[in-house]
Amino acid sequence: MISLNYSNQNLQNRSFKGQQLAGADFSGSDLRGGNFTGANLIGANFQQVKMGQSQRQVNVLVITAIVSPIILCGSCILLVEVLTTLLSEPVLNFLFGALPFLFFLAEIFLRDSLIVQFPKLSNIFGMGAIATLFLAMLLLTFWFVMIAFPSFSSSPAQGCFFLLLMSVSGIVSFRILQWLRQLIQSHSGTSFRKANLTDTDFSYSLVRNTDFSFAILTGVCVFDWKLPIHNKFISIDCKYLYLKAEKQERQPREGNFRLSELARILDKLGND
Repeated sequence: MISLNYSNQNLQNRSFKGQQLAGADFSGSDLRGGNFTGANLIGANFQQVKMGQSQRQVNVLVITAIVSPIILCGSCILLVEVLTTLLSEPVLNFLFGALPFLFFLAEIFLRDSLIVQFPKLSNIFGMGAIATLFLAMLLLTFWFVMIAFPSFSSSPAQGCFFLLLMSVSGIVSFRILQWLRQLIQSHSGTSFRKANLTDTDFSYSLVRNTDFSFAILTGVCVFDWKLPIHNKFISIDCKYLYLKAEKQERQPREGNFRLSELARILDKLGND
């Protein structure tokens, strides 16, 4: 029989994806970076847990931001070289003609996999695009530096103009760097996507960078729920919550939430 006692443990980066964990005890554990996607967690105890990004996840995101511009630029250069030197016009015409058929085959055989992986892939490619843009602007700024100061000896007006362009480029580079930093900081850590969290107890828990998208949250106890930043509640199924310990103070008192009521409760928890 599998033990369902995971209390007071370091469970960072552990995967419980799709597992049957109804009634499991995770109280007091560190769940940063944990993956509970599609898990059955009905009645589980998550009191005093810590959720969010693990250091490993942050390191991977930083490495991705550094390496992705190199890979993206190298891939583009390689693709251009292949298309211009190796492929003849008949071959190109054949490939373009076969594209609809290839997309049709991909839709049949890879549809489910692509749907599941699309959010993760889109985040990675988005981060790569922003990192590449930052690198391009940084190189442009250094180029302006290299030509601005020597220009003062021959033409002070031209030097001032390039100095102005350098300043604008530097400001834009800094703004893009902030954008990239925010993207890393807002990336999900702990995942409860499509998990069944009916009647779970999250009292006294720190909920940060946690993805509850498409999860069932009906009957969850959120007493003293610290909900600071970067959490996702996309298309959740939640008919009611408990705002006090031991599943007291049901909201709403009767019936089920309307969409606006649930959003107001979650917003209040995030601002407390």
